[in-house]
Formats: sequence, structure tokens, C-alpha cells
Amino acid sequence: MTDTPVSGMLAHIPTVAVPHSDAGWQPIRNHFGLTAFGINAYTARRAGDRIIGEHDHSNPDDEQHQELYFVHSGRARFEVNGTVINAPAGTFVSAHDVATRRSAVAEKDNTVVLVIGAEPGAAFEITPAEREELAEAGLSVRPT
Repeated sequence: MTDTPVSGMLAHIPTVAVPHSDAGWQPIRNHFGLTAFGINAYTARRAGDRIIGEHDHSNPDDEQHQELYFVHSGRARFEVNGTVINAPAGTFVSAHDVATRRSAVAEKDNTVVLVIGAEPGAAFEITPAEREELAEAGLSVRPT
């Protein structure tokens, strides 16, 4: 048996600074040792903080993730392929196509956005970027 938790509160998952976001990154996937999909949270302390930096997953050398975003609390402004989506708490935003350009900015203090992603039809792999960010934060990669 491992020491991997089966329940927990977001407030108890370490928050890490990452270069691609003004918001604090909380590595939920790593905390629970999940291996089927990625899931993380970003918490923006202030309105105006960049939560999700503009990006896509169209580079064939990068992970080809579809992503689903969920605004857990607060309010965010997403841009998805140039379309602005005002997203209060409880809103889902989908980036189904890997070429979809997406980004998000907090519109309220303490906005929390969950990000769930995986590559369709492929076994999930922890990305090199996640491994690097965990190492920089002094966190072990789960599972080992």
C-alpha cells in the first residue's frame, strides 16, 4: 500500500509559482498520484492575474492534450480562438481541438480554475514540463 491520499482539500495541496502563470499552480494529479489524465488548479490571488497563458497544443513535439477548464470560484475571462468567454464560478470551457488557442485572466480576486487534460487515444504520460515544475518546487513526482 502507498501513502497516496484518496481525499483531500485544495487548500492542503502545495501551491507553486510557475513561469507561465501569475496564479499559483496546485498539482492535483501529482498529489493523488493519478496516471490516467492530468488535473491541476490555478489560483489567482488578484483580479487581472494571468491564470492560463496563451497557448495551444498543436506542435507535434509537445503533448497533444485536449483540455477542459472549470471555474471553481471567482470569475475568469477566457479567450478561445479569439472568442471571449466570461466565465463565472460553475462555468466549463472546452479546448477540444489541440490547435485551439486559449488563455484566461482572473476577473475577481481568488479565482480558482481547474484544468483537466489528456491526449485522445493515447496512454497518459506526465509531461516533461510538469516534471520540471515539480522538481523546481522540491516536490517528488507521483507515482514514482
